[in-house]
Amino acid sequence: MRTSFTILSLFLIASFAIIFANRPVRYKVKTREERMDLSIPITSVEWIDSTQNFEKVLEGTLVNVEFRFRNTGGKMLVISDVAASCGCTIPEKPEKPISPGEVGIIKARFDSKNRVGTNHKVLTVFVNTEERAKDLSFDVEVIPVK
Repeated sequence: MRTSFTILSLFLIASFAIIFANRPVRYKVKTREERMDLSIPITSVEWIDSTQNFEKVLEGTLVNVEFRFRNTGGKMLVISDVAASCGCTIPEKPEKPISPGEVGIIKARFDSKNRVGTNHKVLTVFVNTEERAKDLSFDVEVIPVK
């Protein structure tokens, strides 16, 4: 009886180990280095809008933000990633490289629900320039709905 119990216990432990080891990774946070593609040639960029200030908005309003930039170098400008400072801001990067001389836009949507007060939000853009990463920011004051 004791041997059967031991064998059954080992079987169950092995089964759980196999199941746990084979489960898919749901979310992996990228490191700063993983966000930068160092194999892409360096170019330069002019940030037309790097900071923005919004007037007061009512709580629950979705605020759309756009940051414009121009590729001032001689190579394609590649935005490899854009990271937001908090989950209330969802960034959207250009999927295609920006040709020399062209203007591109980085968009973001800020959800003001449960964010009453002054909010300072930062987007970190990972790009193939000498600087490699650039912080863009916006401020918005959220007032409660009465």
